[in-house]
Amino acid sequence: FPSALAALHRWPHMAPDTRRAICHWHLQLADPLYRRFTGAYLADRRLSARSSVTRDLVVGWVGQTGPGRWTLATHIQFASKLLSAAYSAGLVTSNRDPRPLSVPRVPDEALEYLMYLLRETTFEGSLLDNPYARSLGLEGADLESRLRGLPGLRFDRQGDLIEYGWRYADLTAWAAA
Repeated sequence: FPSALAALHRWPHMAPDTRRAICHWHLQLADPLYRRFTGAYLADRRLSARSSVTRDLVVGWVGQTGPGRWTLATHIQFASKLLSAAYSAGLVTSNRDPRPLSVPRVPDEALEYLMYLLRETTFEGSLLDNPYARSLGLEGADLESRLRGLPGLRFDRQGDLIEYGWRYADLTAWAAA
């Protein structure tokens, strides 16, 4: 993601909430297991009545999701790393079981960065339905409402017709501004 690297070099003084969200999204981009864990598993649990996870639940999820050749020790190791990264991202509020799930604050500048980044990235889903935004509780009407308030893009929806108006040509131009 060369344009992301250039944008981040131009942005040395970002707020901690922004940094946390951007680091989380880049880890999701780089690690498909983390992306599925945070963008699907944790997001689904957060929307259900089960608003916490335990290490054992995550070990079981890794066993079902990961390659069949992994041993139990590998499942445990990956589960610990996934939980640690989710804790750093603010998706779980404790590093002790049971681990309550949370939705961290996502500043507008972080969300705008994500939209410009995804605009030039091939990914599964759409700008309105993707594991990156969903992992931080941004989906449906809540996401649409947030998008309408971003200064660097225009978002309009009328029924099934969705229109984006990009103020900048790409992520690099957005960062330069």
